[in-house]
Amino acid sequence: MSRAGSRRPSTRTPEPLVRVGDDFEHEYPGASALATECYANVYRAADLLMGLHNRETLDSYQLSPSGRQILAVVEGAGEPLEPSVIAERLLITTGSVTSLLDNLEKRNLIRRLPHPQDRRKLLVDITPAAQAIVDELLPSLHARERDLMSAALSANEQRELLRLIAKVQHAALDAPSTPGRPAAARHRAKRPKRDTTKGSRE
Repeated sequence: MSRAGSRRPSTRTPEPLVRVGDDFEHEYPGASALATECYANVYRAADLLMGLHNRETLDSYQLSPSGRQILAVVEGAGEPLEPSVIAERLLITTGSVTSLLDNLEKRNLIRRLPHPQDRRKLLVDITPAAQAIVDELLPSLHARERDLMSAALSANEQRELLRLIAKVQHAALDAPSTPGRPAAARHRAKRPKRDTTKGSRE
């Protein structure tokens, strides 16, 4: 017997967090329960992983995810960037990036510089204060990635995960924006009727 308080690592295979009901394919003709569970669990895993990074960024540095990404993009470029370039790399609108840059500038984390070739444009650079944050934050985030993935998967499993994720990513890139029509209408279960007479006054 093991000593009180000691706990052996579980040998059970973890279950996915998202499961659909047994009648899923009956309710949605033409759907695949397995495919939907894969889709939903990939999305859920991404949400959980990014949530860890986002909470650390917010708790330790009071930075939003987009604010962190802006600092990382500009720092990684090694030179000041135009706001439009930052917006393109973050996949957001120029209007959104302007608002984010305003907030970062108020905190003395970025500075706007005149463009040397075009006086109508500006360049964005990070400040020494932002550089200090990036130098602390990014190693911490990457260490978390190493620890979490190594705890969950062996090196070979991580390589296999990358191979499978790449297939899903390219299928998503090649997929049409609108799916084909369903094979049949949804078989929605009828809701039980509520007794509206209970509690009513005579």
